[in-house]
Amino acid sequence: MARRSPEDEARAFREAMSGARPLAGPRRLVGTGVPVAARPDATRRPPAPRATPPGPPVAAQEDGASGRAADVSARELRALRSGERRAEARLDLHGMTRAEALAAVERFVQQCRGGGLRAVMVIHGRGLNSDGSGPVLRPALHAWLGGGAATRAGVMAFAPAPARWGGSGATLILLRR
Repeated sequence: MARRSPEDEARAFREAMSGARPLAGPRRLVGTGVPVAARPDATRRPPAPRATPPGPPVAAQEDGASGRAADVSARELRALRSGERRAEARLDLHGMTRAEALAAVERFVQQCRGGGLRAVMVIHGRGLNSDGSGPVLRPALHAWLGGGAATRAGVMAFAPAPARWGGSGATLILLRR
């Protein structure tokens, strides 16, 4: 069976959901169980990002798997890494190509920041099912998180998730207000 593009999947989903009405009750991000008060509807455009400067770029730490902007304290990075900040939303990249995953992460970060979320998790796996060249998604995600696009999207810091939440197979991301 031929694999459909993310755009085809999104279009098919919108068509299937046309005419559907939301259930009563608090709004939640799909698959997280976390209420989101200001999540944009699929029929509305997401709110424009606040007019705050993006801040300094996120610099990778010595371990290469974490990073923080110059205006983020080492204590905030430790809190993120230890799980003191719980992820308010999750994105699972399993089964995506590198290009699909990076596009999905950028959309996810922008949507979460637009909805007022501060800490999110991206599940990329450890690369155990990758071909012989090693992991693909984790290094690509970390490279994106340390780049200018992530800074412009509002990324302040990132770190591997604690072992109880996936360890090196997931990355926690701290977003600007």
